[in-house]
Amino acid sequence: MAADSARTRALRSIAADISWARTPNRSERTENARRASPMSLDYWIAKVRAEGVVRDKDVQAAAESYYRAHMRAMSLKAAEARRAKSELQRPALRRTA
Repeated sequence: MAADSARTRALRSIAADISWARTPNRSERTENARRASPMSLDYWIAKVRAEGVVRDKDVQAAAESYYRAHMRAMSLKAAEARRAKSELQRPALRRTA
C-alpha cells in the first residue's frame, strides 16, 4: 500500500510539473489565490464588508487596520517562537553556593 501511495504522489507531482510547464502566464493563474490570501488587502476588504459593521467610506481604512493587526500578531508569534527555541537551546545555568 505504501508503494501505491508513493506512486500516486509521484504521478501527481509529474502532472503538476507538466501543468506548470504549459501555463503561459503564471501570475494570471495564481491571481485568485493571491487575492484570497491574508497578505492581500482585498482579503481584508472582503472580511470588513462581510462583517457589515463599517460604513462603505471607511472600509479601506478598516481593512488596513485589520492587515496591520494581522502582521503584528504574526510578528509577536514569531518572536515568541524564537524565544522558546532559544530557551530550549540554552544550557541550564547552575548556581553554585
